[in-house]
Order: sequence, then C-alpha cells, then structure tokens
Amino acid sequence: MNELFTFGSLIQRILSKFAKIIVRKNKMGFNCNRVNYPLKDWIKRSFIFSFCIVSILAIDIMYQDQPAFWCNILIAFICFFGVIVFNLLIHIHFDLKDPVKSPVYVKLLSFLSTLAICSLTFYVTTRLGVINMEEKRILNTSTFGFILLMVVRAAILNFIVQLWLYFVMNDHFRNQLELERSKLDKLNERAVNQMLRQQVQPHFLFNALSSLKSLIKKDSAMAESYLLQLSDYLRASFTTSEDGLATVKQEIQLCEDYLNMQKIRFNDAISYAINVSESVLKDSLPVFSLQPLVDNALKHNQYTVEHPLYIEVVDQDGWIIVRNNVCPRKTSHEDNNNYGLNNLKERFSYYLKESVHIHDHGNSFEVHVKIITP
Repeated sequence: MNELFTFGSLIQRILSKFAKIIVRKNKMGFNCNRVNYPLKDWIKRSFIFSFCIVSILAIDIMYQDQPAFWCNILIAFICFFGVIVFNLLIHIHFDLKDPVKSPVYVKLLSFLSTLAICSLTFYVTTRLGVINMEEKRILNTSTFGFILLMVVRAAILNFIVQLWLYFVMNDHFRNQLELERSKLDKLNERAVNQMLRQQVQPHFLFNALSSLKSLIKKDSAMAESYLLQLSDYLRASFTTSEDGLATVKQEIQLCEDYLNMQKIRFNDAISYAINVSESVLKDSLPVFSLQPLVDNALKHNQYTVEHPLYIEVVDQDGWIIVRNNVCPRKTSHEDNNNYGLNNLKERFSYYLKESVHIHDHGNSFEVHVKIITP
C-alpha cells in the first residue's frame, strides 16, 4: 500500500510540473479554442463508447467470483471515461485536430495523465477492498512488478483512447472540410453565373452606343478610338478561364479600357491613375474583379468638372487597392445592397480567405483585393 501511495504521489508531482511548463510555453488555451470544437457532442459519443468497452469487460469477469462486481465495473467506467475526457481537454487546449500527428510533449502529457488516472483508480479499488486478487498478489510481491503493471495498463489504455480520439476528431474535421468545399463550390458557381450576367449590362451598352453616336458626329477619329476600346473591352469581358482566374495585367487592361471610355464620355469630370508595379502583373486575380470596383465608384458618386471624381488603382504589399474620393449621389437606386462587392467577396472566398477588405474613410473609399500568387 505504501508503494502504491508513493508511486501515485510521484506521478502526480511529475504530471503537475510537466503540465505547468507546457502551459506556460503555450500561448493558446482551452477557453480560447473550445468554440472551434463540438466538445459536448464528443463527450456524449465518448460516454457511449466507454459504456460499450466496459460492457465487453463485464462479460469477461461477470462469471468470476467477485463480490464487488458492480463496484469494479463502475470504477472501470469512470476511469476509462475520465481518460477520454482528459485527453479531449488536452487536445482542445493545444488546438490539435489530429492526435496521431500531435507533438511529442502532448503525447507524453497524455500518457502521464492516463498513468495518473490508472494509479488513482488502483488506489481507490485497494482502499475499497475490491482489488483483484491477481493485482493484490503483484502489489504484495514486487514493487517493480506493480510499477510495470501500471505502465503497461496505462500504455494500452492510452493507445485505445488515442485511436478513439483520432476516429472522432478526424471524422468531424473531414465532414467540416467537405461541407466547406461544397459551400465554396456552390458560392463559386453562383458567383460566376452572377459575374457573367453582369459582365455586359444593358445600361452600359446603351450609354456606350449613345456616346459613340455623339462622337461620330463631333469627332470621327475619337469615335474610332472609342469603338476600338469598346471592342477590346467586350472581347475581354467575355473571355473566361477554367479556373476563373486572369492575370493582373489582363485585369488592369480591362479596367483601363473601361476608364478610357468613361473618360471620353465625361471628359474632365473624372480622372484616374493606374500605378501597378511590373512584378505583380503575372500574378492572378479572379476574372472581372477590378472593373466592377471602378464601376461602383462611378455609380455611387456624382462628379462634375468643378468637383471631379478621382480614381486610383495601385498595388501595395501583395494587394491591389482601388481608391476614390467620395461625392455621394443624393439618390442611388443601383446596387444599394453592395451587390457587386458581395459578389466579389464570394468569388475571392473560393481561392483565399480574408482577401477583400473595404475601408470607408468618409472622404475616400478603398477596396483592397488580395493578389493570388502561384
């Protein structure tokens, strides 16, 4: 009995010091990470699993001469279920989604905690007088044999628990990944369809043709230039790729063609500048992602020669920034629900997370889109 108590105390001290060292070094915590894990569901499933395992154990010992049969079964259930719950808490604390690939120090902490629970269980059964006769003989015969028994029992139990955690956690995160992929596929399909419907809007074509008609009468050379730009713009707007991506250079060219046409139409009421470095031109963006941002600036602002609209397109630290000064229209019936920006966010979410940032500074409005690098 003294050896049992001494061994249990030693394990408890080692486990306590080891846990404090690891927790001190680790910046994450259970309270921060638990929202990302279905802990209640895992505990319910683990309860049922523990019950099934202990029931199998009961079949093996129920025919033996054990006066405290039900007491042993209850203690075994509490021990097994306690090991599972404690291991769940450890993995959630360290934000680990795969027990098999967990760091060595987590595996060691898991084993030590299992060993401590097994030792405590052994101590309780001894104090209650319901200890197995074979275990009692080993305890009275050899201290080394008792320690070896505890270590082997803890190792086997910990192995079973790790397999169970791998099954439960891997099943959950695999389903989550499949759901996320399915959602992104639907968003991408929906966004592409919306993009295609918006690529050539009737009011844009009407305004473009009206402007072209006026230019033919006033300036035939300018009309020819306008027609060529309109042709290039329409050709580019109908161009699609299998992966839904275009180079930054293609997007900039499309945006510039569109701005040139608007500049011819509104003259000095709008001005623009495009300053994108050569190093990012071969990188990618979702097809038709910059022009809608410029179009939004024209839709939601009023501009005159006295108060012109200024649009700037630049790159900075892996982002393309579309910026304009704000001169809001008194009434705007178009795209009041940020339809274009939401569409852009949906399309970007298929490739990157947190890839569209919107900044409203009051007197200026910016949209940052992340450049997709190979």
